[in-house]
Amino acid sequence: MELYPTQDGFLGEIAKGFTFAAVARLAAGFGARVQEEGLGRVVVAHDARFLAGEMAEEAAGVLAGLGLETYLLRGPAPLPLFGFALEELGAAGFYLSAGRRPARYQGVRLRLGAGHPLAPEGVRLPEETPEARGGFQVLDRKKAYLERLAQSAGEGLGAKAGVVYLDTLGGAGGGLMPLAFKRLGLGAELRELHPLPHPLFYGVDPDPKPENLSTLLALMKAVEPPAVGFALDGDADRLAVVLPGGEVLPPEEVLARLQEALGGLEVEADGEGGFRFPWHLKEKDPFLAALFLLKVLL
Repeated sequence: MELYPTQDGFLGEIAKGFTFAAVARLAAGFGARVQEEGLGRVVVAHDARFLAGEMAEEAAGVLAGLGLETYLLRGPAPLPLFGFALEELGAAGFYLSAGRRPARYQGVRLRLGAGHPLAPEGVRLPEETPEARGGFQVLDRKKAYLERLAQSAGEGLGAKAGVVYLDTLGGAGGGLMPLAFKRLGLGAELRELHPLPHPLFYGVDPDPKPENLSTLLALMKAVEPPAVGFALDGDADRLAVVLPGGEVLPPEEVLARLQEALGGLEVEADGEGGFRFPWHLKEKDPFLAALFLLKVLL
């Protein structure tokens, strides 16, 4: 099985190393570890990649077949929503995603709880593909996550005017920010680019680097202030920021602007566009980062 270890799971090429049989074995090995930890509940979620939904159903069936209380998050689901569901349910997590990598890859990110990644060496994969399957429940926690997001964002955004572009690159983050704008009653105009899930990410890698943001950069070069552009990666745990004129802010500058907007509230940065707010969620959340950045960039 041609799977490669990552920091918190496994990665492979779809239909080569990353197959339905591989997903079943990964789920079985992970489920056994979950049971060893004395946990009885698990949430499965997936990104927008080819056959991700079907593979997530396969994983959920295997986990349920082990006797675990299993939920399949309605998706594609961004990583912050997945993390919120784990926290809310007190569950372990199995998230099918290859993040920023090209469309031919798929992977799995493993959690023994919210903010508790499991390294691949902590999983013993069975030799044979498991046969037992069980029933699972489909879970929709988008509304509850939006309530948490609005609560964490707080006041002071409604009066901000201007244009906000958001390029979700066809990833799992599409469609969520318009709901957040509506929930918060924001006055700025949001224009979402590539919002529909696309297994090939509209022909680019789902990594918000300048070479993958031609549409957003062209729009931001032409727009007049007040305006700001944002872009997400494939599973929506990283954020890129573009200013009028097409200037892409480096991550350290984004962090500085965030700290200015937060007014002393804690934020952790990974140096690659990922921002975590420990008082909000145990996973990174680019949606909250973008909302706070509106305070200082519009």
